[in-house]
Parts: sequence; structure tokens; C-alpha cells
Amino acid sequence: MNTLRNLLSLALVVLITTTGATAQTSKKKKSGGKAKPKTQVQAKKKKAPAATGGEEMTAAEVQPVQPQPQPEPPVQMQQQASTTQMGAEQGDGGLNPNSARPIADADVMYKVTNWRRMDLREKLNQPFFSKNNEITKYLIDGFRSGLLKAYTNDSLTTEISGENFSKSLMYENTGGGLSEEEKAAGFGTASGADDGWGGGAKKDPKATAQKGTGKPAAGGADDGWGGTTTKKPAAGNANATAKNDGFGDGEQSLVNTGDGQVEYFPKELVILEIKEDFIFDRKRSRAYNDIQALTIIIPAEKTARGFDVPVASFRYKDVDKYFRSNPTKFIWYNSINQAQHKNMADAFDLRLFNARLIKQSNANDAFLSDIYQGEKAGLVKSQQLEYKLMEFEHNLWEY
Repeated sequence: MNTLRNLLSLALVVLITTTGATAQTSKKKKSGGKAKPKTQVQAKKKKAPAATGGEEMTAAEVQPVQPQPQPEPPVQMQQQASTTQMGAEQGDGGLNPNSARPIADADVMYKVTNWRRMDLREKLNQPFFSKNNEITKYLIDGFRSGLLKAYTNDSLTTEISGENFSKSLMYENTGGGLSEEEKAAGFGTASGADDGWGGGAKKDPKATAQKGTGKPAAGGADDGWGGTTTKKPAAGNANATAKNDGFGDGEQSLVNTGDGQVEYFPKELVILEIKEDFIFDRKRSRAYNDIQALTIIIPAEKTARGFDVPVASFRYKDVDKYFRSNPTKFIWYNSINQAQHKNMADAFDLRLFNARLIKQSNANDAFLSDIYQGEKAGLVKSQQLEYKLMEFEHNLWEY
């Protein structure tokens, strides 16, 4: 019985062993004996010494793949880009060099240039022209002291020399005296010389003092107040002054240069011409009157030619700085409240003056009186243009 049981166990073991071998043989036949292809990751695997513990690590694990950095632009290109961006933000480019508060061209939505005539004799403008505080006096003194530059016209491109500046202030057809040829011909000879008719010059009886009468000689005649008048200085005397300047204050109206020529006194220079740009700033959404230049004008009634004569132009940017350098000196006189005198630069900013529009930028550079053929028609048109500029800003908004 035991023998039979052992034989059955042996046969069962042989059967299991044979079945397993047969299964492995059939599996090899199906694969055709070909080796399984390696993947890309398996092909790149390389054995590398482990950092710790002697473990093996692949190359991909040792050096992880990182994205390649982009090449940086050259330093010059970076600087140009930063400069362009800064210029766009801060408005460094396209600024008017003649403006006291320049506005970048990129922010200018609308601009038109206007010329205005400011008569300092008008009541509203008299604070700029108070006694011994005339704006024309300060402009002339500023140039002669080297604090201001003067230009031939309001384009502000050509500077004027001190000699030409003085010539432009001279009265016309004055001074000079007699030429050498005229003196040699006998003109201007002293009293007692030949009178040109073969005899001596006649004596003026008024010029000879009468003895015992108490009457003074000519030049010292009775002044009607119990005294005598002093003799007027000669025309060529550097200290010559005019006793009455036509304004009733007894001050001199002419400045004698010593060579017989005289200059206009600042009190007689009563006209200022203002050149300004009317600009609408899109960034601030408001309009500005940007003054560019001030020009001193000799009025037509004071000239021999019968029309206005410009003396010199001044850059308003320099004038503004000049006025603000001494706020207590260059004052806009407030006759209503003397505690509220203002600096002239502030008065211009606050538009505390009246100046009518005489020209607006046009292709022919013509004045309104020339375009509309008459002073009256030009005055009417100037008022229309004033309202047009005001309505332009107002009509940009809707309420």
C-alpha cells in the first residue's frame, strides 16, 4: 500500500514539471527568438557612482534638463530703449526751449500763436507802469546789467549787441551837430563873427546887461518870482536834462549820451508786444497761454517815421526768472490794496493785464488790420477771435 502511494506522488511531480517546461518552450517560439527593443530612456541609461550608499543613478537623474536662457540684447540697445521709455513718460523730448513751463509735443492737441498789443497807459495795465517802477525800465536795465539777453525780433534767434540796442533807443534826426565842411564854410560861428553879408554879427540887446538897471543878462532873466533862472546846459553836455517830460512830474524825459544824441526815457516806451502760444494740453485737459517773448515798441506818435518801431525782444523765460529773482523789487502795484502788491511774473501768470489781439498765425504773417483792411475791422475781428478761443475750450466738454 505504501509503495503504491509513493509511485502516485512521483508521477504527479513528473507531470507538473513537464507541463511547466512545455509552456516555456511555446512562449519562446511565439516571440520568434527576437529580443525586446530597448526604449530611448533605457538606451541613455548609464551607470554612475551614487553619491551615498553605492546606489546606481541614471544620467537623467544626475543632471536634470533645464530650459535654455534667452540671449540678452546688447547694452546699447537696452540704453536706447530705457531712454525712449523715459522720454515718453517724463516728456524729455519735443520741448519748447523758449517756454517757461514747456509742454511736450506729444501732449499738445491744439496750438495757435497769437500776438497781443499791451498799452501800458490803460488803467488795467498801469500797475506794470507805476512811477519809477516801469516794466520797460526794468527790461532795459536788465539787458545793460547783463541779466537779460535781447534779440532783434520775437523769433529769438539773433541776439542784439549793446551798441545796436542803444541805437534803437535813440531819437531820430537828433544830435550829430555840424560837419567839418559846414564849420569850414562858416556855419555855426560864434557871436561877433561875419554874419555872411559883409558885416559883423548883430548883438542881441537882451543879451547885454544894462548897468544900473538891475536887469540880468540873457540866460539869467527874471523868472517872475524875484529870482533868476539858470542857463540851460548845452545840447552836447552829458548832464543835459529836460525839465518837463510831458507828464507833469518834472522828471527828465530824455537821456543825453554826450554826443548830441538823446535816448527815449522808459516812461515814453508805453507799448509792449506779447507773443504767446495758445495750447490745449491733452494730458491735463486744459488750455494754457504760453508766453514766448516780450517786445518793447516805440509808439508811432513818438517816431519821425509815423509808425511803431520795435526796440528789442526778450525771451519771456529769462524775464520770468529775472522778475522772480527779486520779488520785492519788480512789483505789480496794487493801488486798491497796498498789502497785496504782486511780483510782475505772478501778474503775467494770473493774466492781470489787458492786451488786445493784433495778429494770429497765418501763412502771410499779416496783422488783422491788414487782412481786414482797417483798424476798426481788425479790432472787431480780434474780439471775435477772443471768443472763439474761449468757446473752443468750452465746447470740448459735454455736460
